[in-house]
Order: sequence, then C-alpha cells, then structure tokens
Amino acid sequence: MQTKKDTIHQNVLAVAREEFFEKGYKDTNMRTIARKAGVGLGNIYNYFKNKDELFNHVLEPAITTLLKLTEDHNSNANLNIAIFESQEYITKKNNEFLKVLLEFREEMRILFFKAHGSSLENFKEQYIEKNTETSLEFLRLLKERNPDINIDISYFFVHAVSSWWVSVMGELVMHDLKRSELECFISEYIEYITAGWKKIMRVE
Repeated sequence: MQTKKDTIHQNVLAVAREEFFEKGYKDTNMRTIARKAGVGLGNIYNYFKNKDELFNHVLEPAITTLLKLTEDHNSNANLNIAIFESQEYITKKNNEFLKVLLEFREEMRILFFKAHGSSLENFKEQYIEKNTETSLEFLRLLKERNPDINIDISYFFVHAVSSWWVSVMGELVMHDLKRSELECFISEYIEYITAGWKKIMRVE
C-alpha cells in the first residue's frame, strides 16, 4: 500500500514538473495535473493540500541547492585571501556553478521568471538579499583574519553585485547554451569578478 502511495506521489510530482515548466505557476491547473497523472482530483489533495504546496515540492531540490551554494561561500576554506590567486578555487567554483546550472536549469527558469502568484514569486529578490548578507559577512570574517584588507565598501555596491550575479544566472538559464558555452562564460565571469574584488579590497 505504501509503495502505491509513493508511486502516485512521484507520478504527480513528475507531471506537475512538466506542467509548471511549460505553463508557469499561474497557468497550471490542478485538474490537468490530476488527469495526466491518472489520479482523481479529490485524491490529489491527499498528497498536496494545494497547488502552491505542490509547486514548492517540485522546486525544493533547486532551492536547497542554491541556498547551500550561497552558504558554502563563507566556509573556512574560502576565508583566505589566497583564493584571489588560486586556480584551484576558480576551477572549483566553475564546477559548482556549472553543475547547478545543468541540473536545475528548468527549475531556475521557473523560480526567476514564472513563479508569479505563488509563495515563491519573490524568491529572486529574496535570493539577492541572501547573497548580499552572505557577502557582507564574508567581508567581515575575512577582515578578522586579514586586518590589512579594505572592506570599506558600500552596502549598495555589494547589493548591486549580488543582484548582477542573480541576473547573470537568469540569463544563463533563459538561453539554451551548450555545456561548452556555459563553461566558457562561467570561467570568464569568475576570473573577472575575483580580480575585481581583489582590487577593491586591496589584497596584496
């Protein structure tokens, strides 16, 4: 019995994923999902109390990965000015961003552009704020370990850079770039932004 419930649950999620990706949150219909999943409309609410909860379940893996990517930015391994000269660091970041983009391209497309009307419609702005807070904390922690660096950087600059990065991710998921094109751009972006932070922080 539990196996059957699990199968129905996963089937509903799979159908919902296709519907949300094709139509966005607002134009997706629970009746259509139920029909395509072979589940009665009343029965589908035994698994998900409403469309918004189903939407959140579909996008949860992508959201968790994006938030972890931000949180890991301030790991001990990164709190070292050596990262500004480290090819290993740049390669690691390249691989992390590439993996996220390839695995969750469609989910990010929905989160950034097609979540209107859902509880996630402000995710993009909230993610920018999360990145801003994380970046400010990174500067503070790095200053504690390296007193000579400059962190007298305006809040709005940090916010704008965070907004730029999220916008860049939006551009990358909106265009059907090949893996090689994604790799090239990410590498260019990380080298560019790393050099910029090194300059403004006066890292010697």
